[in-house]
Amino acid sequence: MFDLALAAILSLALLATLAITGRLRFLAAEIPSLARRAAALIILWLVLVLCVFYPTVAPGDAATVDPGSLSFVSIFTGQIVLGGFLLIWWRLAQSPPLARFLHLEHWSSGDVRFGFGIGAFGWLAAIAASATVAAVLTLFGHSPSGGEQALPFEVPPLLIWLAELPAWRKLLVVAVAMTVEEGFFRAFLQTRFGWGFSSVLFALSHSGYGLPTLTASVFAVSLAIGWALRVRGNLVPCVVAHGIFDAVQLFVVMPLAIRHLQSLT
Repeated sequence: MFDLALAAILSLALLATLAITGRLRFLAAEIPSLARRAAALIILWLVLVLCVFYPTVAPGDAATVDPGSLSFVSIFTGQIVLGGFLLIWWRLAQSPPLARFLHLEHWSSGDVRFGFGIGAFGWLAAIAASATVAAVLTLFGHSPSGGEQALPFEVPPLLIWLAELPAWRKLLVVAVAMTVEEGFFRAFLQTRFGWGFSSVLFALSHSGYGLPTLTASVFAVSLAIGWALRVRGNLVPCVVAHGIFDAVQLFVVMPLAIRHLQSLT
């Protein structure tokens, strides 16, 4: 309960800072009605609490989840919240063309090819960021897995459960994450608050495992994907790059890493 309250306070502080610095001026043009603007700010505050700051102030919570208590549908809770936010905001903004709202206008096959390239580059950036953070933590006597000492890393049961999902379920996880998360963090956040801002929040939203190396790698990938939006001007390469990264992670990297780590215990 304390973690949730702290997340609520941090989200409120962030919105207050954005308002003071003039970063919420877009609301007047996007949502003319004062009542609708208030509703928009409330739902933005809620989604920041649930999907960004709660994982930040409660690192490691996801690692302790018992997969036996989960249904497959429940792992989409975060995406459902983000998708619901986008739908409500779109309606509050008086339903502009959906393709324009999601920055999906005027895309081409070149954007798809560009997304594949960004996905590959994102992996290199993720590896470099993760290795750098691991080296720094080790240098100062900390474990890359988040502990005080470099003890053998016990694989979180939830990660094992995800790695053992049937292929069609993994594909569904990838498809939902790459579309909904890019819709929120890139099409919504980045276009209104900036590349760096959205990347920081994207990384924080993935900090629930309490693994600094994972958070660093996600931040690096987010910067690469956000750069694609800046260069191409639409969301398609971002969705493709996100899908490439998640698919390689879920189908290749996680199973191999888990088998390796389990062999060390």
